Amino acid sequence: MRLALVSDIHGNLAALDAVIADLQSRQIDQVVNLGDTLSGPLLPAETAHRLRDLPWLHIAGNHERQVLQLPLECQAASDAFTSGQLSQADKLWLGSHANSCDADLHRGQRWPDQLGADVALCHGSPRSDVEYLLETPIDEMLQLSTSNEILERLGTHIPAHITLLACGHSHVARSVRLGSGLLIVNPGSVGLPAYDDDHPYPRSRYHRVENGSPEARYAVVNKTRQGWVCELISVPYDHESMAVLADQQGHPDWAHALRTGRMPRQSHDKV
Repeated sequence: MRLALVSDIHGNLAALDAVIADLQSRQIDQVVNLGDTLSGPLLPAETAHRLRDLPWLHIAGNHERQVLQLPLECQAASDAFTSGQLSQADKLWLGSHANSCDADLHRGQRWPDQLGADVALCHGSPRSDVEYLLETPIDEMLQLSTSNEILERLGTHIPAHITLLACGHSHVARSVRLGSGLLIVNPGSVGLPAYDDDHPYPRSRYHRVENGSPEARYAVVNKTRQGWVCELISVPYDHESMAVLADQQGHPDWAHALRTGRMPRQSHDKV
């Protein structure tokens, strides 16, 4: 079994197309999209149209929920832009994505024929689509969480027979193996290599996520006799075209992130 994991595309069609092209050179049994697919000042409708014809499995992230459920006046700028670009058919497709907090996803019961019954999925953590699973905001940066922090966020959501848990949300490509043998994989972000957030956390009131380069990221996991093995993949693409579009849409913070994988230090705007 070979699975490709993608997440946090954020309407970046150029990055998505580069990942799709890279996937064609690999023997993949199934592709899973872990959410936050369209939100951003780039090409949300075009990205939806590109994905709708692909036989991928999709779960919803926090931005799907926000675009579809929050009143327009309560949405952040990137979500409001996306909502205004999508047709009703696009929104129906987006609304068909599996709920990240669905217990069936955590127990390997949603798509056992396509993924196997030992694979669990979520966007953030199993208990919340806006909670980091593998990272903790400390001061202005995300740091790798301790094993105890990860276990506390997993709680009792993930049963013992699960051997692979895929998550997204943090945009940080990372794999962590717990003492139980459970492999947790975050494939990183296809479409947005940096962002900042002023949501308050116990040890941080503002933090940045910076991958330090503009490449698109995803992961391939391969089930062997010894268990799951993860490959974190970075794909170059024409990021300048998306940065120019972000500038044209009045989002220089996005443009800087897309060009450099870092956030401008004067920006404290959420993306």
